[in-house]
Amino acid sequence: MKKVLENWLAEDVGKGDFTSQAVVENSPCNALVTGGPGIISGIQICKELLVESNIKFETSFNDGDIIGSETSIFDLEGNAHDILKTERLLLNILSHLSGIATFTHSVVMEAKKVNPNVEILATRKTIPGLRVFEKEAVLHGGGKTHRLRLDDAILIKDNHLKLSNNISDAVSQSRLKFPDLMIEVEADTPEQAIEAAKADADRVMLDNFSPELAKTTIERLKQISDIEIEISGGINLENITEYSPYSDLISLSGLTMSAPPVDFSLHVI
Repeated sequence: MKKVLENWLAEDVGKGDFTSQAVVENSPCNALVTGGPGIISGIQICKELLVESNIKFETSFNDGDIIGSETSIFDLEGNAHDILKTERLLLNILSHLSGIATFTHSVVMEAKKVNPNVEILATRKTIPGLRVFEKEAVLHGGGKTHRLRLDDAILIKDNHLKLSNNISDAVSQSRLKFPDLMIEVEADTPEQAIEAAKADADRVMLDNFSPELAKTTIERLKQISDIEIEISGGINLENITEYSPYSDLISLSGLTMSAPPVDFSLHVI
């Protein structure tokens, strides 16, 4: 974490905060970070950033807490140049990660209105270098993660199937080579989903199915096995309740790729 924060600061500061050096004495000062509304995420990272920047802080908030509008998040005390140099990175972390947590919370609440047992998953569609933090933000919003990395599970997708023989062979080869990993098959058609269930895959992902097709396919799957069922592709806050009744899991790239930021500000006081 220390190295990551050093790199992020270096990226933003460049050769120096010339504006602050030119117009502000490097004297002790206090500042207040405010923001909201939403689900806050990034608190722990920001604490480490503030320690790294020699800024004292007080906060009563933890990641995952609900905040209202213009909530006071951090009381800061330090040298003016340190606070001004750190300001934008601090706010960017809070805004981006809290945006993901807040959007995830909205999706989770909407889905669970119709199916309290459905789980909402984040995909690997994350900004390079930020995956761990974005996935944590999803957890803070009440979601869960799909694979964090390629080595977490077997996910047999369309491109794999174009380069291999068939679903049954792909599942059996995966089971032979990696017996301890969960095996999931992405299905573009009901027939592929049925083949995955018959091949004894652990989970099938119905990709870009309409709600009606997902419903009828899942009814057929339940007659074959107790395979875990995930729905993905084209799902958003507006249509998720149409899919929630039928699925064990719903994965959305939008949790990490489309979440609007939560507004935060820093004010010297």
